[in-house]
Amino acid sequence: MKTKCKIGVIFGKFYPLHCGHIYLIEKAITQVEVLHVFLGCEQLRDLKLFEASHMPRQPQVSDRFYWLKRTFQNHQNIYIHVLNEEGIAYYPNGWRDWSDRVKAILAKHQVKPTVIFTSEQQDVVEYERFFHCTVKLIDVNRDFINISATQIRDNPYKNWQYLAKAARPFFVTKIALVSKQNQFDEIAQQLANIFNTVYVNNGYSNYFHYDHYGKIPISVTADDYIRIAKLQAQRIDEAALNANRVLFTALDFVTLQQSFQNMFHKEDQTLNELINKYPFDLVINYHDFNSKHSQLSIFEAVLEQVRNQLN
Repeated sequence: MKTKCKIGVIFGKFYPLHCGHIYLIEKAITQVEVLHVFLGCEQLRDLKLFEASHMPRQPQVSDRFYWLKRTFQNHQNIYIHVLNEEGIAYYPNGWRDWSDRVKAILAKHQVKPTVIFTSEQQDVVEYERFFHCTVKLIDVNRDFINISATQIRDNPYKNWQYLAKAARPFFVTKIALVSKQNQFDEIAQQLANIFNTVYVNNGYSNYFHYDHYGKIPISVTADDYIRIAKLQAQRIDEAALNANRVLFTALDFVTLQQSFQNMFHKEDQTLNELINKYPFDLVINYHDFNSKHSQLSIFEAVLEQVRNQLN
């Protein structure tokens, strides 16, 4: 058996993290004792990449860091570092300033790399020039995993199978079908079946036990609302882990906040925080449909809205 290289380094934006990145890192760790992964970030560049993409929302540095940590949580010898690239000339320029910033982080952790792993042939010469160590290429032509972050940003749902499992919940499309007396619950479950994904039960309705006028009993407290909201958020988080690109539910937090305001004549900060943390991509309200229409016509109208959202 050949002696392992002591310390390896990998650079990337991981925007988003995908199977090609994972293959690169997993293959690299078999060749070294310790691997340092640098997550490069630059606010304006990252924003431009997002604006040119079809991603539903912009991944933040904290999201990308979490994806890496979660994906490689069982590797005690992989270390993730955030590399702030603000103020450095954009690639392919700025190599000296960029390498100096990398070296500062390495020095802080008393790390002297012996090998750099990359999939980019054009970077080899500059890595050798500025870091004076071996550079190893892995899957340059993407023969093993034929995907790029650019392709995923352009269409994350078409390339769903290549997204890192840890990153998928971030990209799950969340659709709420809201109705006062559970008229939409069955359709939401049907849609989950059709799209081979998950449905999140409406614990709100079950908990409050609407009377036949659709009003909430006066005995319900503000704490009840917050408890249900937090449970709903937990259920959404759990469902997103197994969702196939989209999840359906019968409750969104904007609707819950509106109900809270009607009941208590004020907003709740916790509900506002949940609204911001769990933005829904599509909310369909039963009251927007004519109740005299057939179940079939309502079903088809809802399905059309969902299809338009997912295309």
